[in-house]
Amino acid sequence: MAEFKQFVDRLYARVMPGFWLCMKPKFQWALGIAICVALYLATGLFRYVLPHSGAAQADITIAQTPTVRVARLVATPHEALITVRGRTEALHQVDVRAEVDGVVAVLHFEKGDRVKAGQVLCELKVNDRGAKAMQAEAQVAQAQKELEVARELFKEGFRSKTQMAQAQSAYEVARAGASTMNIQLADTKIKAPFGGVVDERYANLGDYMQVGNKCAMVVAPEPFLAVGTVSEDVVGQVAPGNKVRVKLVTGETVEGTVRFVATHADATTRTFRIEVEIPNPDAKLKSGVSADIMIIPNRLIPAHKISSGILVLEDTGVVGVRVVQKGIARFVPVQVISDGPDGMWIAGLPPVVDVIVVGQEFVGNGQRVKAVYEPKPGKAS
Repeated sequence: MAEFKQFVDRLYARVMPGFWLCMKPKFQWALGIAICVALYLATGLFRYVLPHSGAAQADITIAQTPTVRVARLVATPHEALITVRGRTEALHQVDVRAEVDGVVAVLHFEKGDRVKAGQVLCELKVNDRGAKAMQAEAQVAQAQKELEVARELFKEGFRSKTQMAQAQSAYEVARAGASTMNIQLADTKIKAPFGGVVDERYANLGDYMQVGNKCAMVVAPEPFLAVGTVSEDVVGQVAPGNKVRVKLVTGETVEGTVRFVATHADATTRTFRIEVEIPNPDAKLKSGVSADIMIIPNRLIPAHKISSGILVLEDTGVVGVRVVQKGIARFVPVQVISDGPDGMWIAGLPPVVDVIVVGQEFVGNGQRVKAVYEPKPGKAS
């Protein structure tokens, strides 16, 4: 055994270089282990760098093909809603103004009161208008008597035609003066032009009002309007009589009818104004509330129902979905025709189409994909 050890030592001293033999044994062991580890790693690296066979390369290609989940959608006829952003607006809304000067003597309303057509809102002091009206009526009576006398004398030949015309003229002037004073007297009572709700009060007791000063604002609750604008590419699909659903930002949804479509476009926006008449019997609707006006044209178009989460926005700003056609992912632009809490309806797809519902964010247009069909409701995946 000793002879074998001596043989190994002599062989080790003969094979190993001088610098190696000069190192301490512990350093020799450490360096030797490091060299063995490096050689092991190098042999593994070289093994994977070697060219693969055709079958192995195909396995790698399959492993790199992304998997997406698709749903097969079939088009069905659907109402082609045209949704317009608009607001509510009262058809009749007016500031009731004074037509004569005077001091406010009586107010017959408060804000929020419902008033009838012709109801007095503000009453001004009469001052001397009453006396002037009585004087004018007396002048009318006197001119009428003089006219009657002139007619009798004219018949007997004691008055000329000129004198007869003067008497007739004096009577007409007196009547006009009396009418003017009666109008001024009546105008001291400022009345509501139509029935509605008093939405604002501008005058207070003792205020001096001049001609044109505002007394109150009256808003008619019916008919009420929802107004908006439609673009020139869809205005041809909207016509008076179309049924409409109006969804207010306050939560109410009311049914209405298109009553007006503008015949000329706004010069700046190139859009057309539309007016929708909606019921408001209880005066609950407020003017100026934002609303979605959903117009229902008299036609049905093929559409698909989807979740809004599968929509894709291209860099060009076009909205669409990704579909799978013969194993290739394609982007198809779509048009949203209606939206609701249970999904949205879109147009622009083929009648039967495989739409990517999971993974559409991670594949590009024209990329090969592996499609896995989404399980039908009630079946295990």
